[in-house]
Amino acid sequence: MDKKDQVLHQQFSEYGRNAREWTRKCVLLLPQIERRQVWRKKGFGSIFEYAAKLAGMSRATVEEALRVLKKIENKAALQAVVAEKGLQRVRPVVSIATLDTADFWAEKARTMSKHSLETYVQNFRRECLPGEETKTVKLSMELSPETLEKLKRMKGDSTWQELMDRFLDGEKETVVSEIVPLDVKTKASSRHIPLRIQRQVRERSGGLCAYPGCSRRATSLHHTQRWALEKVHDPARLHALCTAHERLAHLGLIDNEEAPSSHWRLRTQPDFESNKRFVDQYVALYRPS
Repeated sequence: MDKKDQVLHQQFSEYGRNAREWTRKCVLLLPQIERRQVWRKKGFGSIFEYAAKLAGMSRATVEEALRVLKKIENKAALQAVVAEKGLQRVRPVVSIATLDTADFWAEKARTMSKHSLETYVQNFRRECLPGEETKTVKLSMELSPETLEKLKRMKGDSTWQELMDRFLDGEKETVVSEIVPLDVKTKASSRHIPLRIQRQVRERSGGLCAYPGCSRRATSLHHTQRWALEKVHDPARLHALCTAHERLAHLGLIDNEEAPSSHWRLRTQPDFESNKRFVDQYVALYRPS
């Protein structure tokens, strides 16, 4: 790009940022405009016509804004996130945030990507909120020793229930290849993980994310001990994760991370004294959450 192209790009980017900021300000005014019927007093047929003609907002945007802002009308911390980050950033938490937890969820909404936040909320509901006890039944079946061994390898650190859920969800059957002993640690100067270890780690969770209850495809291999600290590719401390759970791991929000993945749970806050925290902060500079 030449100098003129760069100037044009900078101007457009600046105007775009300003446009988003002013749109967020308009969104925050909508509940008051609706409540006081300002649109009617100014001669418009509806609040949708009012918002469309004065701010270029679609009907869907207005409806969603009124719905979300009604849920957080008494939660100033979440309203501040809307003003700073936009309406979409708080959508995942509006149905779970209470007056007592609004500050907690506002901090999560401010620091996480929308996708990571959605995943965090899903796991939080399952792990941290009281609910009905899940009923289980016992099932017996006859299997050959070879088939049983294959199933055990596919199950890996997950539970039998999670393995069955993958089958019922139509997940592709995983072919188990040669297994690398878990005590084989590869000392390396490169972050590149040997292919045989990559295969083992992915097959251990059937090609899916290793986080308990997650059925997404794995997109990366995560060193729970952080490779930068030890320069070791240890299969026992490598796990296949989806993008969202990999981001949560580097935010320090997975507890029991050194244990088998079936023992993992969410953390509400990272361990600020952990050596991993320094690595994770460095990673965040190059890869936003």
